[in-house]
Amino acid sequence: MKLFTKQGSEFTGTASISENGRPFQTVAVNCDRCHVVNGNRVWLMGIENGRPFSRTGFECWTCGNSGVRKYADERLYTEAELAKINAAAQKRADKRFAAQQAAAAAKAYERVTAEADYRTANADFLSKIATLCVGDGQAFWDRLAADLLSGLRAPTERQTALVEAEVARRAQNASSAFVGVLGVRQRLAITIERIVVLDSPFFGTNFLTLARTGDGDVVTYKGRTNIGNKGETVTVEAMIKDHAVYNGVNQTVIQRPKLV
Repeated sequence: MKLFTKQGSEFTGTASISENGRPFQTVAVNCDRCHVVNGNRVWLMGIENGRPFSRTGFECWTCGNSGVRKYADERLYTEAELAKINAAAQKRADKRFAAQQAAAAAKAYERVTAEADYRTANADFLSKIATLCVGDGQAFWDRLAADLLSGLRAPTERQTALVEAEVARRAQNASSAFVGVLGVRQRLAITIERIVVLDSPFFGTNFLTLARTGDGDVVTYKGRTNIGNKGETVTVEAMIKDHAVYNGVNQTVIQRPKLV
């Protein structure tokens, strides 16, 4: 009669019989605290660069340098017994897998339901931020939308205000028209939105000023004259230097401005 280990290997030796009449074999359990290093078995200190090492030269106190930690009796099985054990193990594995699948399906359904509720509750914000996203996953608005959606977190007041302001700014930019006639000085009432100070050891201090007219048309100026502070509305007389398009926005470039 053929006998097998629990792992399925066929046993070829002479089996021992336990008191209850079951076959078994006695196997050596290797010691896990020592190893042969440079031909000598020594107590291990650890693994270095994937190889065991020992700098003490001590003998192993666990196995007395025999390499065998202990001996253990290992049950042997007939082919029918092993088939029964494997069938039971497979049944348990199938049951665990089915439970895992059911839990995953329930979790997925819960996520879908929660996301639907989130989209309904934040529909206005999501529709607005969608108009700002470019779809590459890298831009600021794409990352913000993905972060909120992944955690199903409601936008904060600050995030809502940022989106509202950007939507309004882009709407203004879309309606921006060119102002004045090229090469002609003209009086303009503008509100300064941003000032960038450019300092250079060769050209001194220059100001890059971005402003808007009362109609929302974009006006830009780069030069030595500081025509005002952010948020301030001023009236200037300036030469209309250029009508340019930057990032899809119509911009009127002025030069030699003079405060009125």
